Amino acid sequence: MNYNISVRCDTCESQTNCRLGMSDRRVQPIRFRCMSCGAPIDITMTPDFENIGIDIQTSGATRIEAGKFERGVNFVDLHLDFPVSFGEYVMGLTPFMSSLMRIGHNAMQKHAMRVNYLNDVYDHAQEIKELFTLYSNKKQAIFKEKVLNFLGSNMACDTQLDQNRALYFAIEKAFLPFSEPKRNVDAVELFNRELMDLECSNKDALVAFIDEVVSNGFLENVQADCLEIYPRIIDIELMLRPALFLDFDHSYNGYQVPYRVSAHEFLDAKDLYKDIAEIVSRALILVAGINNLKKRRSHDVFLKSPGVPQHLNAFANFPLGRKLNFIDDSWYTFEGNILDNQLRNSVAHYKAEYNKVTQEIVYYPKREGMKQEQSEHMFFLDFSRRILLAFRELHRLNHLAKCLFVYYYLRIEGEEGTPSDI
Repeated sequence: MNYNISVRCDTCESQTNCRLGMSDRRVQPIRFRCMSCGAPIDITMTPDFENIGIDIQTSGATRIEAGKFERGVNFVDLHLDFPVSFGEYVMGLTPFMSSLMRIGHNAMQKHAMRVNYLNDVYDHAQEIKELFTLYSNKKQAIFKEKVLNFLGSNMACDTQLDQNRALYFAIEKAFLPFSEPKRNVDAVELFNRELMDLECSNKDALVAFIDEVVSNGFLENVQADCLEIYPRIIDIELMLRPALFLDFDHSYNGYQVPYRVSAHEFLDAKDLYKDIAEIVSRALILVAGINNLKKRRSHDVFLKSPGVPQHLNAFANFPLGRKLNFIDDSWYTFEGNILDNQLRNSVAHYKAEYNKVTQEIVYYPKREGMKQEQSEHMFFLDFSRRILLAFRELHRLNHLAKCLFVYYYLRIEGEEGTPSDI
C-alpha cells in the first residue's frame, strides 16, 4: 500500500511531493532532506492494520493539500524496506514494484521474510539488549531466567559453559535477519575442525596459545567487544533494511546508482563502522595465532619477512592494514573488501564529507597533508552495506572466540559439557 502526500518545508517553504510505501513495522519513521535547502524532514507513519488506516505525522515540514503530482516539483519515493531511487514521479512504479522488477518474486519473498522478522526484533529490542547487559555484568541467575524465557527453552544454563552456550543461541535467534546462517555453521565447523586437528598434531602448543589468550584477558576482551556491537546493530536496523535487499539485487552496481536510504544518516553510523573494523582487527590476532600454529607449530612464530613481528603480542600493535600482510596463506578468508582500511581511516579521522540531500559520501584516503585532492566516492546505501558485511564478519569471528572458550572449558579446565557442546 502507498500514500501520496505533499509537504511544505518549514525552513524554505518549498513543496515536496512524497510517495510513502508501507512496511509492516509497527512504527515507521522516515527521513529525507529538503532538496531546496537541505533541512531535515521527518515523517512517521503508524499503521492501524485492523482498520486499514494510518496516522501520518510530519516534523520539519507541514502537510499541505495538493492535487496531481506535477513535474518540476520536488519529489521523493520513501520506503523503509527497499533502497529508493531519486528522480521524477512515475505512477505505478512504486518502491515495491521497482524492487520486484530488480530481484523477482522468489527473492522478494525471502527479503519480506527477513524484514518481517526484523519487525519482531524491533518489538523485543529492549529484551534482547538486556541479555547482553546481564551476561556482560555476570548476573548469572537473572540472565538464566531471561535468556531461557527469550529462547522458550529449559536447556542447562548454570555453568559458565552453559551460559555461554545459551547466549549464542539467543544471538542466533535475535540476529537471524542480519546473519548468514549457513556460512555461520560452516565457519563454526571450520573452527572446530582446525582446533581438533591442532589437538591431534600439536596439543601442547595449542594449549599454550589458548592459555595465554585466556590468562591475559585477551579472549574475554575480544568477546566483550563483539557483544557490545549487537545492541548497536539493533539501533540501526532501519538503516540496514535496504542493505539487506542488496543480498538479492545482483545487478546493482555499487557506488554508481544514487539509491536513497529512507532512515538514519551517515553521522548515525560512521562510528559503528570504525568500531567494527577495530574489533575485527583485534580478532585477527586469534586468526594469526592459529595460522602460526598450523604453519610453524608456535603461535608466536610468523613467516620470516621484512618487519615481521617477533611474537603475537607484538603483532597486536600493528594496524589493520599491516596485520593482513603477516598472515600468510591464511586458513581463514575474508570476503571482498570489507576490511577497507582506507575507508576506516577516513571515517575515523574526519576525512569524509557527506551530502545530506543526495546521500553521497566523499572521502580522502591518501595522506596529503593539508590538501584533500584525491577523493573516493560512495553513496550512503553502499556504506550501509559495508557495515552489514563487516558485522557479519565480526559475528563469525565472535563464534571463533566462543569456540576457543568452549575448548578451554572442556579440554583444559575439564568441565562437564552438555551433549551439544561435546
